[in-house]
Amino acid sequence: MTLVSLAIDYKKAKAKVRSAFSLEGELLPRYLDGLNAQNGVMQSVILSTCNRTELYVVLKELRDLDHVINWWQNQSKLENYDLKPFLVVRQESHVAHHLMRLASGLESMVLGEPQILGQIKHAYQVAMHAGVVGGELNRLFQKVFSVAKAVRYKTDIGQCPVSVAFSALSLAKQNFSDFSDKKILVVGAGDTASLVVRHLGALNPKAIFVANRTIQKAEILADKYYISAHGLDAISRLAKEADIIVTAVNSAKTLINKEMLADKSSLCMVIDLSVPQVISDELDVLEHVVSYCVDDVAGMIESNQLLREKAAIYAEKWIEKGLDEYISQEKAISSDNLIIAMRQQSKEIVDSELKRSLKRLENGEDPRLVLARFAHNINNKWMHTPSVSVRNAAIEGREDVLGYAKEIFGLEIGKK
Repeated sequence: MTLVSLAIDYKKAKAKVRSAFSLEGELLPRYLDGLNAQNGVMQSVILSTCNRTELYVVLKELRDLDHVINWWQNQSKLENYDLKPFLVVRQESHVAHHLMRLASGLESMVLGEPQILGQIKHAYQVAMHAGVVGGELNRLFQKVFSVAKAVRYKTDIGQCPVSVAFSALSLAKQNFSDFSDKKILVVGAGDTASLVVRHLGALNPKAIFVANRTIQKAEILADKYYISAHGLDAISRLAKEADIIVTAVNSAKTLINKEMLADKSSLCMVIDLSVPQVISDELDVLEHVVSYCVDDVAGMIESNQLLREKAAIYAEKWIEKGLDEYISQEKAISSDNLIIAMRQQSKEIVDSELKRSLKRLENGEDPRLVLARFAHNINNKWMHTPSVSVRNAAIEGREDVLGYAKEIFGLEIGKK
């Protein structure tokens, strides 16, 4: 089996491309079913955020990777986009190294941002619930969580946090000087939306509305920050009232369109932190509307950068340590499996010959002859396959195999 990851992220693909190949959070169970139905896919986890979509799979054979790529291509929301030019594929230990860096915030648009770890945990839990995670992925993700925790507690990577949500606050301050009369609409109720509410709430606006597909989640967020909760059916009305609109939601539908904001008489700022994008491109024609997407926040990420870069150096050391431990663990498991298989094979040979020998004894044969034949047969059966392999290796000139055989059996052989 082979561990492989496939990724499309902000480093190689713009927001529209990422939107085309995103696998929305609310549909993850369905996507996982489809992915695991592909030939050769044994286990899988799908991570989908505003900046990346990544697939972690255990394949029966590496050639089965083509089935996964073709499946993902078929999920594209835009027919004219080809997945392969934007795809990053990793194998085995490179998968573990990347995921450890990702969970520790070293691969994020905002260096050291903590939300990604929660998103990875959620992706893992969804896959676990779907029954598509086995031993290999389970060991990988548990080790990743352990390393990420060590990085958070042992380094300053999370100090003075600057996140995508915090960048929304900076953009708001660029467009407005006073918030006491401003109404804010936040669409979504996940981690990013919660941070947006927290950051913008610190500006003491006149009102904050939170709208979400699941009203219960919106109510939990609303109760925490003493704001009002609504369903998505209220977006049109709330958008007309709002001066600032921030979307941070997984949805395949456009939620904010030109008609909702066309009649506004004052400046309105719209920030779309969602992938796929949920604001209409037509907003650009409205002079009183200023809109941003997730790619625009890249320019806001400067605060505390030096501190985070220094902390990242120490974080890499913890990741390197965790990676070495993971690789050693996987090697040990591989050797344990081989030893178990060898012992099982030996047991089957012994059990088979013992059964025959007992029958001979019951039939009154000489015990000394029975024991001699028992030992002779076990020796022949156990050594048959290694002997054939060594002989073939010698004929083929494979000196490495002969050397390994000497080492494994502890042999010292002189020349004749």
